[in-house]
Amino acid sequence: MDPLHSIVITLFLFVLTFFNPGANLFTVVQTTLSSGKKAGLTCGYGVVLGDAIYSGLGLFGLVALMTQFESLFSLIKILGGLYLLYYAISVFRNKTQLSLATENKTEIFPTGVYFRRGLIADLSNPQTVLFFMSIFSTTISPSTPLWAKLLIWLGIVLASLIWRIILCQTFSLSSVRRTYSRIHKVIGKGVGLILGGLASKLIYQGITELTFKK
Repeated sequence: MDPLHSIVITLFLFVLTFFNPGANLFTVVQTTLSSGKKAGLTCGYGVVLGDAIYSGLGLFGLVALMTQFESLFSLIKILGGLYLLYYAISVFRNKTQLSLATENKTEIFPTGVYFRRGLIADLSNPQTVLFFMSIFSTTISPSTPLWAKLLIWLGIVLASLIWRIILCQTFSLSSVRRTYSRIHKVIGKGVGLILGGLASKLIYQGITELTFKK
C-alpha cells in the first residue's frame, strides 16, 4: 500500500468510529449539555490528548514490532482482526439508548475538572490502543515512511479535535439531538458492517502469511 493510500484509509477508518456512540461521545455531549459549550470543548481537549497518546503508542509501537518480528506482525494481524471483528459486532448490535435530554441546571467546575474528565474517559479504556493497532496493522507496513506515519498521527489528532468541536457546537441544538437519537442505530449498523469486512480481511491475511511462512 503506497503512503498516501495508507494515510487516507487510516483516517477514513478512524473517522468512521465517530458515528458510533461511546464513552467519549457521551462524556463530551453530557458535559456540553450540563455545563455549556466552553466546558464541553475543554472536556473534548482531554479526549483529544488521550487519542494522541494511544494512537502514538499503537502506531509507533506496532511499527517497532513489525521491523523486528515479521511473524509476530502476522499474529498481531490475526489478534487485531479478531478484536476489530468483536468491536464491529458490538457496534452492529448496539442497543444503547442515548440520553440527550437536559434540564436547565448548569454545573460549574474549575476548567481542569472538565479537561481531566475527558482525558480519563479516554485513557480509562485500554482497548482504545488495541483498536488503533487493529487499524494500523491493516494500513501500514515496515516500509511505510516516517513522514507518512507522522501525517497519520497528526491527522488523527486533528480529526479528533475537529470532531469534538463539532459535537459541542451541534449538540447544543435540540433538533440535532432528536435527529441523532433516531438514526444513531442505523449508522452503527453501517459502520459495523464496514469494520466487520475489514476485520475478516485482516484475519485472512494473517493466517495466510503464517501458513505460507511455514
